[in-house]
Amino acid sequence: MSVDIALARPDADLFINGTWTRGDAGSQDVVDPGTGKVIGQVSLAGEDQLDAAVAAAKAAFPAWSATLPAARGDVLKKAASLLAEHIEEAAATILLETGKTEADARGEIVRSIDTLQWNGEHAGRIAATTFPGAAPGSRRQSIPTPLGPVAVITAWNFPAVLATRKLGAALAAGCTVVFKAAEFAPATARLIVELLTEAGLPAGVVNLVFGEPTGVSARLTASTDIKALSFTGSTAVGKILAAQAAPNLIRTVMELGGHAPVLVTDTADVDQVIATTAGAKFGSAGQSCVAPSRYYVHESRYDEFVEKLTARAALYVLGHGTEEGVTLGAVAHQGRVDALFRLTQDAVAHGATVTTGGKQVDRDGFYFEPTIVAGLPLDSDAEILSEEPFGPIATVSSYSTLDEAIEAANRAPYSFAAYVFTTSLRVRDETVKRLNASNIGINQLAPSLPDVPLGGLGNSGYGYEGGTEGILAFTQLRLVSETPGSA
Repeated sequence: MSVDIALARPDADLFINGTWTRGDAGSQDVVDPGTGKVIGQVSLAGEDQLDAAVAAAKAAFPAWSATLPAARGDVLKKAASLLAEHIEEAAATILLETGKTEADARGEIVRSIDTLQWNGEHAGRIAATTFPGAAPGSRRQSIPTPLGPVAVITAWNFPAVLATRKLGAALAAGCTVVFKAAEFAPATARLIVELLTEAGLPAGVVNLVFGEPTGVSARLTASTDIKALSFTGSTAVGKILAAQAAPNLIRTVMELGGHAPVLVTDTADVDQVIATTAGAKFGSAGQSCVAPSRYYVHESRYDEFVEKLTARAALYVLGHGTEEGVTLGAVAHQGRVDALFRLTQDAVAHGATVTTGGKQVDRDGFYFEPTIVAGLPLDSDAEILSEEPFGPIATVSSYSTLDEAIEAANRAPYSFAAYVFTTSLRVRDETVKRLNASNIGINQLAPSLPDVPLGGLGNSGYGYEGGTEGILAFTQLRLVSETPGSA
């Protein structure tokens, strides 16, 4: 073990207007998914404290939005440097409160550092665009203008990446933030806010709150001072938040669920497909909206693929991230374990074969075996083909024609990521054109990196995160048309 878990501080309080404070609504246990044991407490905000967080963000907005964009960027770049200096504490914190392996925890922190750095570098590059006017001597300008105080709500599966992606973009744009982080992973959010403050972020610019999710979101979206809402989480919750935001016409960015298909054609290299996708399937215990979940394999390669994917899944070593040799960590809580078991049993009832896994591991913590479910027909109504598994489960089904494969891939109610493995340019072009997905990898994964926009489609959400579009999501493009005066 090279992670020093003694560095982690798993407790988290509220941060409102530059002051750390206990929540008026009590506290909630923070549990290590790898042991099932309580490791800390997170404060829960009362309604008055939520209102105070919004008021602080509103009061801080004029000065922060007037700060030179390059100076805002300097704060983000400084925070990136500080996070790099605190990488051991950050990795230990994520490992303990999410159940990740050491490799997954460290990888997430590296991505988060890159995200803060990129947004810091580009804060000063979001500039007005000038267009010719309609009359001689006139011109038009499209000027990005900060929206105002925004609400940011993040999930527990990638607590550092989600925080830095949303906070980085909002702060670069000149907005102030009320940040509602996940109660399952609060200490990572607390650490990032601490480092932003140490980097020079003024009081009130970011306010961190926790609490009962439905009540907190309802209180924040009821405020006319909140001008935008960025959320990452389940589709069901996203729809509730969109409805809550509608009465005040709060602009929303929704990154929601996914159920990524993998099309393995007759020309694909099976060993390459498995080597490329297994890490994404089982990394973070499969708890990712872009994780490969449904493999559709040409009938000529099906038996070989099932055998090799099963063998690969069986190689994973389950355990706590502090244990030597562990390659697959815990899922978030017992509810996830129960859902994974239900999906597996339902698939078996629909004629599937579980070639490996399928059960909860008999040890402390929340562990589910890496599981391969094979043989479901393309048109099966098994729940696992339509419900996001969000865990270390993959299905494998065979197809005979490309039309069948694309139709099956598009049948799930999600449209986030999809992956295609082929040597045919025709197949490549056909699948890119016809797959109902916003993030497509051809003979590789499709990583979400800070320099390029990524957004959901349909039940997977809408709006963009990443790239300049992610920063512009927190601005209004103000159109100014002018003709020079005579004086």
